[in-house]
Amino acid sequence: MEGEYPWYTLVTAAEPLAQGDILHSVPFISPAGDLRGDSRVDCEEYDVIVMSQSCDLIEQKVDSVILSSIFSLDEHITEIARSDSKKAVVGTKNKLRKGEMIAYHLLDRCTIPGHESGYIFVDLKNPRSLPLEFVQRLAAGLPYRVRLCPPYREQLSQAFARVFMRVGLPSTIPEFTE
Repeated sequence: MEGEYPWYTLVTAAEPLAQGDILHSVPFISPAGDLRGDSRVDCEEYDVIVMSQSCDLIEQKVDSVILSSIFSLDEHITEIARSDSKKAVVGTKNKLRKGEMIAYHLLDRCTIPGHESGYIFVDLKNPRSLPLEFVQRLAAGLPYRVRLCPPYREQLSQAFARVFMRVGLPSTIPEFTE
């Protein structure tokens, strides 16, 4: 069953940018300093996955591409577990695996030769955006890029939507006792 639904595929530069494309070392500029007359900026690079819908990208219905940072699970697990104890780390990994941590989404290891990675998680709570044309040029400049396949791509999209569709109510209906 698993062989029928691979997690990733490799696409060439000729393929249009699509949801689920993974891009490495993408530069982002952010304000630095106290923002009161201080015009300095920082430039940081992140590995990202494209979150914008493929149809919007291909038909150029958007000006910007929504991107979410991705991180190595092994390298960053203690940050999200908020502990380095083995029990906390294993518990957090399993919560990620079950989709119980709404801010993050776990993706399987990539085994494509030359593009191998361990488990990675997507930071859903801090999306970023860059101009469509800029991201298209970045993607086109790569000979190959890894793309998340269906149905895992759709699962990621659904997890992303859950982060933003939540509604906090001022009061709720009390629990029934009878």
